[in-house]
Amino acid sequence: MANRYIVHGKDAATGQTVRKVIEAGSSREAEEIAVRIGVEVLGSELEPDGSPARPAPGGLGAMSGVRGGIPADTPEETVWQGTPSQWTNFWWFVGCILVVPIPFAIYNYLKVKTTKYALSTQRLRLETGIVARKIEEVELYRVNDTAVQQSFIERLLGIGTVWIETTDERNREVLLQAVPDPAGLREQVRKHGEARRRWRRVAEIEVQ
Repeated sequence: MANRYIVHGKDAATGQTVRKVIEAGSSREAEEIAVRIGVEVLGSELEPDGSPARPAPGGLGAMSGVRGGIPADTPEETVWQGTPSQWTNFWWFVGCILVVPIPFAIYNYLKVKTTKYALSTQRLRLETGIVARKIEEVELYRVNDTAVQQSFIERLLGIGTVWIETTDERNREVLLQAVPDPAGLREQVRKHGEARRRWRRVAEIEVQ
């Protein structure tokens, strides 16, 4: 069971002395979490009563009106962006030479070209639509599971689909199709998702 640690340090942005109560498996892990949320760590100790952390009353809603007590979040940065590979249209392009009308191939080309994926340190953004645009976002702390799907041909081409399961009501399942280095992208989603879940948990503890 995780313990609660008191981490002492300075806020990297303001230089003010801060004291964070963090739930973690060890003092080292607690200090690593503190560094991620913008603390220059000076030391840490086990909270005197050693009791496990409890969720903040009211959950995230209770956090919204609090000032100063919630640990500073790190600035959001885009870590990856891209579009599906046009290899997904290979047979459409071949079909143009044989029987498929050219407008169908052009439509599918534009459909792929106008699909954009962007991964930041906080969320996943998906843009689709040739004329009318549809933009969807999934907060990374909602990511439950990830996997990579690759056919034999896709492995040869260095592309694949990243499958993402989330707790988002509107996007229970997200597919990033035909992206380059799918294993690397999956690892990015997993890493930043875990960091966001830890930050959210620390923020909830600080509200108490």
